[in-house]
Amino acid sequence: MRHHLRPIACALLLLTSGCDTAPPAQEGAPVGVGPDGRPIDPTPVDCAEPSFLPQRLRLLSRREYRNTVRDLLGASLSTCGATADCAFATESCQQGVCAVDPCGTHTFVLDPGGRVLRSVNVAGSFNDWSATGQGGWSMAWSPEAGVWMLKRALPVGQPHQYKFVLDDAEWIRDPSNPEGADDGFGGQNSALTIRCGEEGAGSGDALTAGFPPETRPTGYAFDNHAEAGRVTAIHVDEYMKAAEVLAQRALDDPGAVLPCPLAQADGACFERFVRDFGLRAFRRPPTEGEVARIKALATGQADKGEGLSIALQVILSSPAFLYRSEVGVPAARGFKLTGWEVAAALSYTLWGTTPDKALLDAAAGGALDTPAEIEAQARRMLGMPQSRALIGDFAAQWLGVEKIMSVDKHPALFHDFSREMRQAMLDETRDFVTHVVFDGTHRFDELLEADYTLASASLAGFYGLTPAAPGQPVSYGEGRRAGLLGHGSVLATTSHSDQTSPILRGLFVRERLLCQHFGAPPPEAGGVPEVDPGATTRERFRQHSDDEGCRSCHKYIDEPGFGFERFDPVGRWREVEGGQPIDPSGTLIDVEGFGTGGQDRFEDLPGLAAILTRSRAAEVCFVNQVFRFSMGALERREDACAVDPVAQRFIDSGGDILELLVALVTSDHFITRSAP
Repeated sequence: MRHHLRPIACALLLLTSGCDTAPPAQEGAPVGVGPDGRPIDPTPVDCAEPSFLPQRLRLLSRREYRNTVRDLLGASLSTCGATADCAFATESCQQGVCAVDPCGTHTFVLDPGGRVLRSVNVAGSFNDWSATGQGGWSMAWSPEAGVWMLKRALPVGQPHQYKFVLDDAEWIRDPSNPEGADDGFGGQNSALTIRCGEEGAGSGDALTAGFPPETRPTGYAFDNHAEAGRVTAIHVDEYMKAAEVLAQRALDDPGAVLPCPLAQADGACFERFVRDFGLRAFRRPPTEGEVARIKALATGQADKGEGLSIALQVILSSPAFLYRSEVGVPAARGFKLTGWEVAAALSYTLWGTTPDKALLDAAAGGALDTPAEIEAQARRMLGMPQSRALIGDFAAQWLGVEKIMSVDKHPALFHDFSREMRQAMLDETRDFVTHVVFDGTHRFDELLEADYTLASASLAGFYGLTPAAPGQPVSYGEGRRAGLLGHGSVLATTSHSDQTSPILRGLFVRERLLCQHFGAPPPEAGGVPEVDPGATTRERFRQHSDDEGCRSCHKYIDEPGFGFERFDPVGRWREVEGGQPIDPSGTLIDVEGFGTGGQDRFEDLPGLAAILTRSRAAEVCFVNQVFRFSMGALERREDACAVDPVAQRFIDSGGDILELLVALVTSDHFITRSAP
């Protein structure tokens, strides 16, 4: 093991409690506490007696719940190469998988009936009836589906009116929409009101809209923290409602879940249903008692459809469905997860959803008992579309860019920063990380240093880049951007509504990429300097370096933040600010950890990215982030015994992210628990 790996993994690159409240380990260096804000114990960890995470039940997150019910009730996962491959009225192709559109998204579709058209636009009350040019909504021709198509997010609950504009001249109603309203000129507009639960109800975001959001403890970026998954009365009520909606949906096609025609369902058929569906839903065989109780409920109803509905509701509101078990059985050291628990841990770690038949069969056959057997399943799973979607979810949460859809931007300054542009930025980040992990080099350094991205034509134009064919890389060109650091999702979420923020951008580098956290600033700390139209941001923030009380922390934060200054609050390139040239250079101090020494100079954003990719701290931090997402917990001091070998294998592989995932799921800590 490299001599500096252990202190990095073990100390987890310290937090501070204010930067000026304790003697520094090195001049001006924060001293610290761990990711949870507690003081770090410097005593070496004894890995001869490793400590495992405790036995626990893990409540499904909203994301995991949606994925699970989709795969339970939607038969098989639908793969795709384009949205036209999906049920495009309510689904879109995301990372090779058909995903239900979020509530509020409406799909406009026009079948030209063989007529050749140059263009079709949507003009309506939602875009000031703009038919063409700025403000117009252009539909795209899908040769696969043979229709013109456009997906747009519309305000929910509000009435909308619209027409299609053909070849910039002919205005017509939407032939597929029977709802109309007087257009004031003797004709009719098409009328539309979006209501959540109607489009994509049963498997999309609408189903979990009432679920309480997950809490994310300090330092934990993800939605699946095991200890934060506490069920409240609101949870119970929403789970019951969702189970009722799902059961009703299943009655539209009972053959998808019932092993016999509904009209012929008898006790034997319902018992087989409980055993088969219960196995998939509980991620283990239902007990004989569970089978008997649910079968009795189903057969005790006068109407067979009602019997199926009640059985489904019972299964889908059961703790065995809502919780993932990580209890295990006694072993030489701690408690080893059963084959069923290993199957569930693998599926939710690598897919974010319930196990497939192959995993369940492996569990039933005792073929998940050794690291070699687990590795074989993991490599199979990493070749499936579900893993691509999971990596996209991880990326959005790791980087904190989920907020791009709601982050506040001054409308007068950034009128073209639309919801569609925000979504394009989020898609860019998800698609880029997925591409690197599965289609590119698989390497961590490519995430930070790549001279390309995957951006839609509209987003490429927004950046001032030359668009590429759909799905093809867009070259950054001229060395301006670098990997994820140049993404609009990152740049916009780390800025204020009307100005950039070296603090937020510097903290992004320190916290998300280096796992170096800072405590709350002291009460006397000043706020953001007022905007000066004649000064650059660097000049305005000079107070942080001039004031010794601020400097102790801000020399670590502001300097990397200045490396992003060539990009405005929505991620567009700029040469000047306040009429003056922008200086994006800086010095990254103590990149390997506070007090470790070292000053790395960079001239621009690609230079900053290069420093990070050379840093072992960034590599180990990435391992820690993957560990957190997979294990549902912040790493503890004693978890260095788990993290160190995985980090070493990752580093030895050249930063191969797929090898990191395999190393994690084949480690002892993945399949072993200790008594709580």
